Amino acid sequence: MEGVPAKKRPSHPVFAGDGKSRVVIVGGGLAGAMTAYACAVAGLKPVLLEADRIGSGGSGHASGVFAGEASASFRNFEAAVGRKAARIHFDQTRRAAKELVATVKRLGIRAGVDTQPAVRLAPGGTPVKALRKDADERSGAGLEASWRKPAAVLSATGVDGTEGGVQMATWGVCDPYKLVLGFMAAAARRGAAVFERSPVTRIDFDRKVATVVTGRGSIVAAHVVHCTGEPTELVKALKRHFRFEQRALVMSAALPVPVRKAIGPRACVVTDTEQPPHVIRWTADHAVVVSGADGLRPPERQRDRYHVQRTGQLMYELTRLYPAISGVLPAYGWSMPLAHSGDGGLYAGPHRNFPHQLFALGTSHDPAKAFLASRVLLRHLLGETTADDRHLGFGRTL
Repeated sequence: MEGVPAKKRPSHPVFAGDGKSRVVIVGGGLAGAMTAYACAVAGLKPVLLEADRIGSGGSGHASGVFAGEASASFRNFEAAVGRKAARIHFDQTRRAAKELVATVKRLGIRAGVDTQPAVRLAPGGTPVKALRKDADERSGAGLEASWRKPAAVLSATGVDGTEGGVQMATWGVCDPYKLVLGFMAAAARRGAAVFERSPVTRIDFDRKVATVVTGRGSIVAAHVVHCTGEPTELVKALKRHFRFEQRALVMSAALPVPVRKAIGPRACVVTDTEQPPHVIRWTADHAVVVSGADGLRPPERQRDRYHVQRTGQLMYELTRLYPAISGVLPAYGWSMPLAHSGDGGLYAGPHRNFPHQLFALGTSHDPAKAFLASRVLLRHLLGETTADDRHLGFGRTL
């Protein structure tokens, strides 16, 4: 976010007055911007309401890694939702990652989007039996995954001392904040009305319509789409479906040339089997971004201390994988909110207790999952859902 000067950040008005719309989107992050674009292209002329500034929430604090997988463990996800639903989630997420890249290229969005393979490794001394079995089951289900021996892992990642890893093809990196701004601009060009600093205070509904109430007005809508990443107080009954956590992130200073040479290849995303796992990406200006250390959200009064502790923790854990980085200082340390569903998958679609409303929740601020959610939501709005969409929504658990 700090990489975009304030004068280059678009400013949108505050919503005021009363109005009508076929679709109102609540939330101006990745899922909200992508859904607004999808709806605008379909001629639905959506209205989007963001409580703060566009992209200022979890999306603007994300690492910018998008994963072509629904969950870190296919085996665990399959055990939770069944083989059919697991295959659908993984296949749809992989497709969404590819379609996201193609859409960004077509729209000319400059957000540093780059496809990269990813390697999930078992750190030195960690048994790899479960990881290898997960790779085998992915391959058996027709998903992209291949086992790599220690030498191949070292060549791809620069991490030594592993017992092997899984290579996955459809991953990538981007600047998530610029990606939000790019999709929002594209949506506005196609007729979406975008409002900032317009928090929704409540949503009323009857048999025919929903009424979205803000601090300065209201909108009567045929459909309301919640793209808030997690259930808010507007739909607090849905919070029981989620586990709320905080993920820490650190970006190092630019790595010196000797360190870069010692590490070697940096052309893939690296993740591991630690609990919680780490995700490591490399930036174009030779810095490294690592995320992990998931845990309960700290009280507001402890936020600064939390950032200091987690920054130190992540830099230390990073040096265990890359000893050459020891001594490199962190440039930034921050966090982002996470909401995990009970089975770890996203929810995109309606809920029976909230008429006229759709949801995109549990996307973990992953651009590929946000893009997938936007497509599922559009199909619901157009009445063109597929048989697979039920498995991507609340229907798989109700």
